[in-house]
Amino acid sequence: MDTDARTLLGRVGDGDESALAALHQRYAGVVFGFILSRVPKRELAEEISADVWLGCWRSARAFRGESRVLTWLLGIASRQVHTHMRGKRLATVPLVEELDVAGDDSDDPAMIVSDTEAAGELIDAIRALPAPLYEVVALAWLHELPYEEIAVTVSIPLGTVKSRVSRARALLRAWIGEGDE
Repeated sequence: MDTDARTLLGRVGDGDESALAALHQRYAGVVFGFILSRVPKRELAEEISADVWLGCWRSARAFRGESRVLTWLLGIASRQVHTHMRGKRLATVPLVEELDVAGDDSDDPAMIVSDTEAAGELIDAIRALPAPLYEVVALAWLHELPYEEIAVTVSIPLGTVKSRVSRARALLRAWIGEGDE
């Protein structure tokens, strides 16, 4: 599938508007969701999304093929969000510091859902994660990006991606566990 996307992006670089429309149709929802999770208002997300697709149109020839097309688009989105949000402070959520973040493979989201009667609780808990954790978890669990590509997309070290996923798992385990008592 990414080979097809790379072909489309190459055609965009050659000025093919229909190829841009095809890429937009394929990835617009993911790109918009990524942006929306990082900004406070839908209108701002729509504006940034438009800037991402303009950036795609202008920069398609610069794509070096070192990542998937989606990762490249999310990188553009991340930079656009940063540009639009520079100097603006978002609300923060305090974290509980005493949680154990070591974790193991038995705490992945699929296992939590299978062990929890109300999967809606998990979805609500994921949405309630602090923005930096939600961003990484959404890319890893919902969009199935490898950790290396997430690190490139959000411009953070690979170790930070891993620790944020681990932290999110620990928070989700704690929240789900509290609901059982």
